[in-house]
Amino acid sequence: MRQHKLKIAAVLLMAMAACTKPALINQTQEVQSGDWEFNDVKRFTHEVSDTLSPFNFYAQIRHSGNYEYQNLIIYFKTYFPNNTFIVDTIDCPMAEASGKWMGSGLGDLLDNQVMFKRNLQFPLAGTYNFEIQHAMRPDTIHEIYDVGLLIKSAYE
Repeated sequence: MRQHKLKIAAVLLMAMAACTKPALINQTQEVQSGDWEFNDVKRFTHEVSDTLSPFNFYAQIRHSGNYEYQNLIIYFKTYFPNNTFIVDTIDCPMAEASGKWMGSGLGDLLDNQVMFKRNLQFPLAGTYNFEIQHAMRPDTIHEIYDVGLLIKSAYE
């Protein structure tokens, strides 16, 4: 009887996993030594064919508890298939006003996922290039270890 329940549970878990759509992009890039220089631009590329479905965009930031700012400002550049581009300036909150970190994690490393575009449809099919660059005042910011981009269906 117990094996029968385990089989049913396994089938249900597989069915639920099959219902979730994979992310369009879910990539991170390491920041060498945790020192993110202004010229260290993180680049992501993806071929887009779906121009009807809406997507949500998230910046993924891994930092230590020694990060010295309450926020992180980034430039997000989108290069369209028709050789045009736009630049968004995004303020990523990292800590509450009280100083409590907003990210989750174990030990000294915290992961933040900040949504910055909601229900966006891609206007053109083709290859998109995305760039993330920090826009903080110092040329080098410390205690940032990974920077990533997550684009997933707005229906999740």
